[in-house]
Amino acid sequence: MKYFFNSLLRFPILLIFIPLSLWAQESTFEIGGYFKNLASYRQGHFAGMTQTPGHFQNTVQGRLNLSWYISDNLTAVLQSRHLFTFQKNIKNGNNFFSLFSRSPYYFNFKKKWINDNHFQTSSEIDRFYLDWSWQNWQITLGRQRLVWGTCLVWNPTDLFNPFNILDFDYEEKPGTDALHAQYYLGPVSQIDLAVTPGKTKGDVIYAGRFLFNYKDYDLNLIGGWQKESLRLGFSWSGSLGGGGFRGELLYSKPRITYNPSRFIAQTLPFLMPDKNIDRAYFTAAFSYDYTFGNSFYWHSEYLYNGLGSTGNAAQRQYETLLTGELSPARHSLFQEFAYDITPLWRGDVFIIFNPNDRSWVAAPSMQYSLSDNWELYLLAFPSKGIKSSEFGALPSWYFVRIKFSF
Repeated sequence: MKYFFNSLLRFPILLIFIPLSLWAQESTFEIGGYFKNLASYRQGHFAGMTQTPGHFQNTVQGRLNLSWYISDNLTAVLQSRHLFTFQKNIKNGNNFFSLFSRSPYYFNFKKKWINDNHFQTSSEIDRFYLDWSWQNWQITLGRQRLVWGTCLVWNPTDLFNPFNILDFDYEEKPGTDALHAQYYLGPVSQIDLAVTPGKTKGDVIYAGRFLFNYKDYDLNLIGGWQKESLRLGFSWSGSLGGGGFRGELLYSKPRITYNPSRFIAQTLPFLMPDKNIDRAYFTAAFSYDYTFGNSFYWHSEYLYNGLGSTGNAAQRQYETLLTGELSPARHSLFQEFAYDITPLWRGDVFIIFNPNDRSWVAAPSMQYSLSDNWELYLLAFPSKGIKSSEFGALPSWYFVRIKFSF
């Protein structure tokens, strides 16, 4: 009981849901989720780690999705993920990777139940919001996912929730704590305004978007403030030659000054020179995908980063956490092919290539539908490059996952 009341104080949005539960009488609930087990083997080591985690890892993940349709105009959503992970020296590995990551959330809705050297369990609420609609308005408050980008791999204009395609086991992707207001001007046009709180200036994001349609193309004009930088963007999505053609352009004007010695310069000093980032630059992504009549799928994408390195890109990995860049490299190429071998088997392979430092990471995979609710997934992440290149420090990974959905 004590923990319950402490949770209410730590998670103030819960105070909104409690009176709603007393008010709604004729509401509709939906429940779903999945269980999955991911076994992996790592071949190689991580650069800079003093005590490397074990090569084998096993993660059991459970997800619970709850939707409550309180009325025709009001919906409440609560979704959570629960992880149970076994790996030798996993605690040391997580401590190392935490130096390179920053939480996208303002509120702490995560609880570590066991934090042992070889076994960890945790629970996290990654969707927790109210969605209200009235006439032409739609307002969403809470932890949600805002998707403003149009490309399939890199999204420069997605200021709130850009994702990493290599994070394959988190299909839902992280959200953000935000207030999002949408006003629909017509069937194919709308105005969006969104803001997220932040514990530092670098965490605060506010932006607006104007979406409209022209000759069957969805067009977006975006402007805002993110990562202590002015952002102005334009994106599109439509059809060209029977395939999907998408693109994003972003102008950034940062004003960032940092001293990496406050963070992890003693561990990896070659990655983090003292630097002021104050020059404007452009980022662009272009994407084209096509599905042939025999189910063969082809997808190509290109990313240009005006602030990126034309040398060995690993030297800028940490800096990208502050600037919000999607890659430390000046140029990045993506190529994917997929094919339905049978109605139950699907093969897929993609590669990300840095043409400047000539490093790459690939992802061949096979997906098999065991039944309506069961799925088997096989995946590998081979990579190659010198240690100071973008992908050269990555070990090779091999994965086997089985998933049950309900």
